[in-house]
Amino acid sequence: MSEWRDTQLQNLYLGLYDGPHATPKESESGAIFLGIKNISSDCRVNLTNIKYISFDDMPKWTKRVTPVKNDIIFSYEATLHRYAKIPANFIGCLGRRMALIRVDTSKASVNFLLYYFQSPRWRHEVEKNIYTGATVDRIPLTNVPKFNVNLPPLPTQRKIAKILSACTSGRY
Repeated sequence: MSEWRDTQLQNLYLGLYDGPHATPKESESGAIFLGIKNISSDCRVNLTNIKYISFDDMPKWTKRVTPVKNDIIFSYEATLHRYAKIPANFIGCLGRRMALIRVDTSKASVNFLLYYFQSPRWRHEVEKNIYTGATVDRIPLTNVPKFNVNLPPLPTQRKIAKILSACTSGRY
């Protein structure tokens, strides 16, 4: 454990982005509008009950960011502690109350971070930053970059993630 170090999350990513602060007009088909309900409690993207936006509307809803494979998405308001990776060939945008982290893979393993975000240590970090609102709890995205992460060197992160993935039947 002596090789493990504490760092701020902002030192491990290329960007932190949130979704639109509105809800688009729904479409019968098109791009996926990814909401909180599309992240399962076991850290998977669930696309069985999705909403669509038209491809014509897509540029408006991806002004801040277009989710790509291996971005880590998470909920920051209402239902907290939901995390997942964007799958390959995903075409869509973030929904309300959703954000994503684009990991700098030269500094951190995406899979390691995804597991770390489920750890008691990370949950404690989130819990101490929750703002309790009249209707929902939230974590201000402006605080997230300063959240502490404890991690080993990158090769060890990869080994740990590989072992955990094997233990969980490769769900990540």
